[in-house]
Amino acid sequence: MTYQLRITHKLKTLATILLLSVLSGCSALSYYNQSIMGQVSVIYNREDFDSILNDPEADTVLKNKLTRVKIIRRFATERLLLPDNKSYLYYADVKRPYVVTNVFAAPEFSLTPVNWCYPVVGCVSYRGYFNPDDAQNHAVKLSKEGNDTHVAGIAAYSTLGWFDDPLLNTMINWRERALAGLIFHELSHQVLYFSNETAFNEAFSSAVERIGSIQWLIHNNPNQLQHYLLYLDAQNDFRNLLSDIREELKEVYISTDSIQKKRKLKSQIIGNLKIRYTELKHKWPETIHFDYWFNKPVNNARFTSSMTYLQQIPAFYTLFIESNGDWAHFFTTIKNMENLRSEDRKILINSKLDNSFDLNKIVTLLSEKI
Repeated sequence: MTYQLRITHKLKTLATILLLSVLSGCSALSYYNQSIMGQVSVIYNREDFDSILNDPEADTVLKNKLTRVKIIRRFATERLLLPDNKSYLYYADVKRPYVVTNVFAAPEFSLTPVNWCYPVVGCVSYRGYFNPDDAQNHAVKLSKEGNDTHVAGIAAYSTLGWFDDPLLNTMINWRERALAGLIFHELSHQVLYFSNETAFNEAFSSAVERIGSIQWLIHNNPNQLQHYLLYLDAQNDFRNLLSDIREELKEVYISTDSIQKKRKLKSQIIGNLKIRYTELKHKWPETIHFDYWFNKPVNNARFTSSMTYLQQIPAFYTLFIESNGDWAHFFTTIKNMENLRSEDRKILINSKLDNSFDLNKIVTLLSEKI
């Protein structure tokens, strides 16, 4: 089947999903319509890297960026054994700062996120919109229903191998290490994706992003490695702080206190987070901080969205060490977990969770393999 025929087939499949969503009502139809039309727009506005690189009138800065991304992409395939396809060998300008805007929600007195279920990907703890106004409107609706909400712009997402995902203007100007990490993260979703397991999927991909970035820096920018390790250590400190606050909030939420008292205690605990964060960041270099995290209201939805990505990451570090730094063995180990029941998978991951994991173990292991 030719490339264009494959694209046509996949678009027809998406159209079928849209048609079937009519059975779920007008709101579902409207949502799937914007999702499919948004994806179609990204696909048809992308351009092959080589076409841009061979265009004498193309922007020189863009050409230099794409040349570096081609090197990153080859590294991802050859060194990290990530999928060898055309993902991130196309470029698309979506004419906005974020490609999609995600909505997260959780009840006022719960840290269990609201989930949305879709064909193919299963249930996830966010709802994405290509139009940011639609995302804001949905967040308002959820707030009126009594939920805490959080709205976040997203620079990239994975179509899980359905399409060759392009590099976007939303990330083209990132620092090279960050750009490499994002590409490693999104490609890893094509390696493995368990339906209805958002926390597992994101922790796995975030671990691949971080381990891959360490390996990238060892080979390409070793002088930046120490600062990146300090950043990851600081992020782990911040993750542990958020975990502590979550546990305090859980105790409040399961108590028999009145609604008024729960609201007061919730406000006090969240207020204390900022104080504890200010004290914590004094141990980090001045160039490392997470001040941006407090730019939006801190609530249950904010906690659930952050911890979805961060909570289980150290377990995958442990599994990588147990695989002796062999990417093929590591991926096979994770894929074999698909045979486990969801609860058994969680027990296994929790048994590997080491919140004080020393990342220098990974540096040593990968350095020995050069």
